[in-house]
Amino acid sequence: MTVEKPYTILCVDDEKDILDTLFDTFIDTYQVKTALTGEDALKILAKEDIFAVISDQRMPVMTGTELLAKVNQIKPNCKKILLTGYADINASIDAINKGNVDRYFSKPWDDEEIIMTVNSLLSLYKADIFLEKMVKDSEIIRKNADKKNYLHNLLMNFVESYPAGICIINENGRIEYVNNKGLEILSCSDTEKIKGLPCKELFQIEALLGGSIDKKQSKDELVFNKVTATGFDNLIKSLNLSMTFSDKSDSYLPTGFIFKTIWGQNQPSGE
Repeated sequence: MTVEKPYTILCVDDEKDILDTLFDTFIDTYQVKTALTGEDALKILAKEDIFAVISDQRMPVMTGTELLAKVNQIKPNCKKILLTGYADINASIDAINKGNVDRYFSKPWDDEEIIMTVNSLLSLYKADIFLEKMVKDSEIIRKNADKKNYLHNLLMNFVESYPAGICIINENGRIEYVNNKGLEILSCSDTEKIKGLPCKELFQIEALLGGSIDKKQSKDELVFNKVTATGFDNLIKSLNLSMTFSDKSDSYLPTGFIFKTIWGQNQPSGE
């Protein structure tokens, strides 16, 4: 069973006693990093995976609101809590309105309340990270889909411009696709007239299985000579076919073939 690694919070205050108090408050549940200045906090943030920053407002050089504004720019998913005195409440409200702070606590704070707040912010942090991952994954899927569509279109453009007819047959022996040159050879102007037809209605597949056909076998395909096809103009064409068969086909039906006329499209066989 995998044990979830404790999440890390960063506590920032120029008074070490307050840092020690915050450390003792959260160490049983979280990993706790501490910093005495805003500059040191930013260095830790750059190296560590921090889900929440708790910062005092009144610090030399860099105030808490200034620090948390930088945190918001560097790691926008990181949750931010500001600790203030009574005189700094207006600054805290302004920081919340700007989106640079998620919560603020007036000193002295209630330990139980601040623990509950950090736990709640952790849930929000997990939800934000999950959503961010979903967005990134969706973008990757979209880019892959765009690439796949691009390659598919590239292939189809090649197939359509191929100078010989190309026909794709499904596992039931029916025609799935014929390219433009194939439609021209068969004197068919509409792809839908071809799609779904049994291959044997157009091509004499039975003859391919007979011993009288001159065949030449290579590694990936069988090449047949003197095969006939009946076009939609009722003329018989003599064809050369290069056929590829499915390994799973018991009836030796082709999965696809390339064909071309021998004597021209409008010449019936035997002339």
